Amino acid sequence: MLPGRGRADSLDSRPPACHKQPKARTYPRAMAIAMKRSHDLPSTVPDAAEAARLAALDDYAVLDTPPEPAFDGIVQLAARLCATPVALVSLVAEQRQWFKARIGVEACETPIGQAVCAHAIRGEGLLVIPDMTLDPRTRDNPLVTGAPGMRFYAGAPLRNRTGQALGTLCVIDLVPRPAGLTAEQAFALEALAAQVMALLDLRGEAHDRGRIANAARRANAAASERAARSEAGRLRALEAEARARIAQEAGGIGTFEMAVASGRMQVSAEFCRLFGLPELASCDAAVLEALVLPADRARRSSDASRRDGSAEGGVEYRIHRADDGALRWLSRRSAFRHDAAGQVVAMFGTVHDITERKLDQIRLAAKVALGDALRDATTDAEVLRAATATLGDGLGALRAGYAEIDLRAGTALLHQDWVAAGVASLAGPRSLAGFATLVARLAAGQVEAMADSEADPALAADRAGFAAMGVRAQVTVPLRRRGELTAALFVQDGQPRRWSQGEIDFARGVADRCHAALDRLRTEAAQAVLNHELSHRLKNSLTMVQAIAAQTLRGVAPRAPVEALESRIQALGAAHAVLLQQQWRAARIDAVIDQVTGLIGQRDRIVVGGPELALGPRCALAFSLLLHELGTNALKYGALSTEGGRVALSWAVRGEGAAAELVVTWQESGGPPVAPPTERGFGSMLIRRGLLGEGGTQLDFLAEGLRAELAAPLDEVRLG
Repeated sequence: MLPGRGRADSLDSRPPACHKQPKARTYPRAMAIAMKRSHDLPSTVPDAAEAARLAALDDYAVLDTPPEPAFDGIVQLAARLCATPVALVSLVAEQRQWFKARIGVEACETPIGQAVCAHAIRGEGLLVIPDMTLDPRTRDNPLVTGAPGMRFYAGAPLRNRTGQALGTLCVIDLVPRPAGLTAEQAFALEALAAQVMALLDLRGEAHDRGRIANAARRANAAASERAARSEAGRLRALEAEARARIAQEAGGIGTFEMAVASGRMQVSAEFCRLFGLPELASCDAAVLEALVLPADRARRSSDASRRDGSAEGGVEYRIHRADDGALRWLSRRSAFRHDAAGQVVAMFGTVHDITERKLDQIRLAAKVALGDALRDATTDAEVLRAATATLGDGLGALRAGYAEIDLRAGTALLHQDWVAAGVASLAGPRSLAGFATLVARLAAGQVEAMADSEADPALAADRAGFAAMGVRAQVTVPLRRRGELTAALFVQDGQPRRWSQGEIDFARGVADRCHAALDRLRTEAAQAVLNHELSHRLKNSLTMVQAIAAQTLRGVAPRAPVEALESRIQALGAAHAVLLQQQWRAARIDAVIDQVTGLIGQRDRIVVGGPELALGPRCALAFSLLLHELGTNALKYGALSTEGGRVALSWAVRGEGAAAELVVTWQESGGPPVAPPTERGFGSMLIRRGLLGEGGTQLDFLAEGLRAELAAPLDEVRLG
């Protein structure tokens, strides 16, 4: 079998004529077969069973006859019921298979070596091959290994009264179908095969009726029997059609077929329901196109795009349903049917309501945006404003709010809520007296989804409270701490509303994010208070250490070491003051420089420059001591000891990625000549230990003044 060019452009229900005149049957059957073998066939002689089958096929005199509407209608129905692009009535002769009716193919016949139906007629029932590339009978077939790449096959044998298989009614797909056919599709295919056989029998009987009266009598009796079988098959087909309709309704899928020239559409009942139309057998395309939202009308097909076949096969658009005006998202999948000249004559396909899926996508995006907003929020008000706006806007509601609940006092404090246009806010203190049933359910930890306060008998005691707010429907997500109800996030609507599970899950997700963000802010606030208290105590301890050192060393005659100790404690205090302002998370390098050089009293003679950079607590403390030593030495022995001396203090990031490092440069100029120290004391040790106390210091005693380069890994500087 040779499928056509594809689903969208090769399903032609009226193929070009390719029949021949039936051959005159003047020879006895056995002689004709023998002559045919001697002239046309390979040397392999069929066995007796095959000869009998070929003789039975020859009796029907159907090979090479013109197309007939009855057979064409059957392959169209088979293709539609089984959702395949190809369906055939295939008759298997000795050296070829010939198609009495076909849809989705161009050829009238194929060589017997390419005929999958030759395998199907050897079995007793329906042959289904889910993936022809895996089946040893078909994997080497040229139509599988090459174009058009057949993958799925299902064929029901056409058996006459004596059980001879003349051919098949088969359907073919170009993609594997691991699940094969559904039970309903298999049933329908076999029922339609019986209908084909009944038609063959009827036309065979009509052919023989004029020749022999006895044969006519036998044909009449057989016709009655076949008619009974045909009726049974017809009833089974109707039952399969009814099942298909039920499946469409259950899946929310409607079907249509449009005559492109007129724009008239044959539509299913479910199709009408999706568009909010009364149940019709047909309607004009213009009626449906008018329901599409203006913003989405460019996505729909048009007369021009349907005629030239350029309309997209799969699109999604929004409509306002005709009966109630509800906004719905629809997905349309379609294909075209062409005539013998290749012109588009019909467009057919399905429509599916995807509203919930689209809304889920929109709500997911809203929750992602909410997560970003909550991460940046620094106050409870910002958290609640973002959460209630996301909830109310995402569900298209009347109002959304957050309430802190005090069960002992019987009150709730409603914070600033989100409201739709023209709706009054309920922010402020409220009594819980009119909501006893709701509060009891929330206290038990239940997420409460109220569809209609007026219709729910369990909420009779709360009805007046909701009516006073103008609320009929509400979803409430409670927050409990240590088993006690403390707060709730809610969303309200002024009309009855049956909340979907997706909407309830959305409200729960927003509430979870809101509660987590509030907990984070409260934890950070408590930690900030603790850090502030600890920092003040540490600063007081440093002050006390400095006082103790001053008192203890007051009688020491050499004052230089004492003064050095006091100044170093002051440098630590200066760095500590900067870190305290940042809650001991990080300190800006320029702020540390300002604090430490301010202690030396020479800030106006130190030129500072470099990119904005934050130092971790460890690096900030080490850098403050190091900078204090460099400044003190410059004041005593270097550039700052003379009136014209200057210091250039700069920093930069050198390298990239993991190899990046911070480089700080101290360059003195305009001072007296400098030389390396003859002795190394504590100050020299601090300088050589560098920014992190692990080295990385390069000292050059140049003629113009001391130059110190201090380097450390950037990642460690920030973390340290």
